[in-house]
Amino acid sequence: MFSKQIHIVFNSNEESRITFPILEHSPNTLYYFTAVIRDTGQKDENLSFYEKNIHILRKKIPQLEIINREVDYTNYIEIIQEISKIIDEERKKNNNCKIYINISSGSKMTAVASIEASKLWNCEVYYVYSTLYDPSGDGPQHKGDMIIKTPITFPIKKPDEIYIKILKFISQLIEKRYKNKDYNETLSKFIYKKTLIQELYEAGYVRLETKNKDPRKLKSSKYMKSNKYLKVLERELNYIDVSDDRRNKKIYINEIGKEILKIFKYKI
Repeated sequence: MFSKQIHIVFNSNEESRITFPILEHSPNTLYYFTAVIRDTGQKDENLSFYEKNIHILRKKIPQLEIINREVDYTNYIEIIQEISKIIDEERKKNNNCKIYINISSGSKMTAVASIEASKLWNCEVYYVYSTLYDPSGDGPQHKGDMIIKTPITFPIKKPDEIYIKILKFISQLIEKRYKNKDYNETLSKFIYKKTLIQELYEAGYVRLETKNKDPRKLKSSKYMKSNKYLKVLERELNYIDVSDDRRNKKIYINEIGKEILKIFKYKI
C-alpha cells in the first residue's frame, strides 16, 4: 500500500542540514517552520536560509508540496500543538502516512517538543550532522558530508484516551458553568462533584450494566463508577484537584491538567 511521507523541519542558519535528508528521501509534503518569539516581538533572523533552501528544494523536487508555518521557538506548548495539528491533518487524509521530524535545526525547545510529539503520536525523529562543523565561519555551521542519525528514545507513558476525554469534558462543563456570569478572576473555577457525576452518566462516559430501580442505589452506582475515573485523574495523573469539603465537593483542573489540555487540544 502507498505510504505518504511527511517531513517537518525548523528553519535555522543551515542549508544542507535541512535540505539533504529531504533530497535523499523525497517526501510528498514538507512543513517548513520559521521562527518568531512572541514575548519580544522578534522575527526569524535566518529567512535568507529559508528562501535559499526553498529555492533548492523546489528546483530539485518540483512536485514537492511545501507548506510554511510560523511558530514561537521558545514556546513548548505552541510547538507541540502545531506538530499535533499537522499529525492530525495528515492522518485524517492517510492514516498510513509516515511523519519525520528534523530535530537538528530550529531551537533546543523545538527539538524537545518534537521528541515528545514523536513519542506521543508515533512519528520518527532524525538528527543531521556533518564531517565539518564550523560555528565561527560565514554561512551554515555544518559543511562537508551530511550524516543522518535516528536517535533511540525511551517511550513515555501516554495517558489512556478516556482520561483526556473526561478532562476535556470537565473543562467544557466548567466553562459552561461560568459563561455569561460575573466572575472574580482571582478565584479558581470549579464544578461540583455531584454535578459532574450526573453529567458523566448522561453523556455516556459512565455506563452501568444494570440500572437499579432504587434511586439511592442508582445514585451510589453512578458515584462508584465515576469515582474510578476521578481518582485516577486526581491521584495518579494529578490533572485535577478535589476540595476537602465534606459536602458539595468541588473539582478544579490544576496547572498540570491545563497543560495537558493544551498539548492534546488538536489530537483528542
